[in-house]
Amino acid sequence: MAGLFIAQIAAQNGSVEKIIIYPALFIIAAICFYFIYSGFVISVNPWHLVEKYIAAAIEENIKLYSQLPFKAEDINFFKDNKKNMIDGITQIFPSLVIIASTLLIWANFLLGKKILGKAGIVWPKFAALARWKAPDLLIWIFIISGGLYFVPHKDLNFFSLNIFLIACFIYFLQGLAIVSFLFQSKNVPLFFRYIFYFLIAVQQFLMIPIVAVGLFDIWIDFRKYFQKDQTAN
Repeated sequence: MAGLFIAQIAAQNGSVEKIIIYPALFIIAAICFYFIYSGFVISVNPWHLVEKYIAAAIEENIKLYSQLPFKAEDINFFKDNKKNMIDGITQIFPSLVIIASTLLIWANFLLGKKILGKAGIVWPKFAALARWKAPDLLIWIFIISGGLYFVPHKDLNFFSLNIFLIACFIYFLQGLAIVSFLFQSKNVPLFFRYIFYFLIAVQQFLMIPIVAVGLFDIWIDFRKYFQKDQTAN
């Protein structure tokens, strides 16, 4: 269904933001409906159902780690900190759902764009996605949500943390757009581009400098330093 949304909005010449946001909202709504309806059926608070779901997932992961050649102290570390992991993931569950849904649609959109391009179907409007930039207003959301997290109020911490993580994710996408622009400007071979993206997937700490690039692009405008004489495709 989300794929049909992507195709329909793209066919109507919708903006990149609409193509990503609307199908992602559909997935998010489906996940919310799942937990709300399941909670209603078994007469359980939907949020408690989320906690049970996360607890079961972590328990299964610990069982999996126990079967792998990890050190005994590493396995015990996971077991001893299981409660903290459950609480931590539960606290950021809303932002994880939003980020995962958006990332899924974004990846499918890029893949579909490439496949259609090879078939000779090109939307000129989406030819320069490497120039995509987040709204300038986002910086205030980033700063305010980050500041409110340090206010000693449980509910406020919950909402501010999730909003802050979503803002970081948007800057991560902008950072990737800048990296893509650099690759195109310097004609970096596809092989090395894929290696770089693979390293980001397996070494998540690399996301931090990419988020920083997307954030500081507001003041530095990195792409103007990579600009060639002609616009990058």
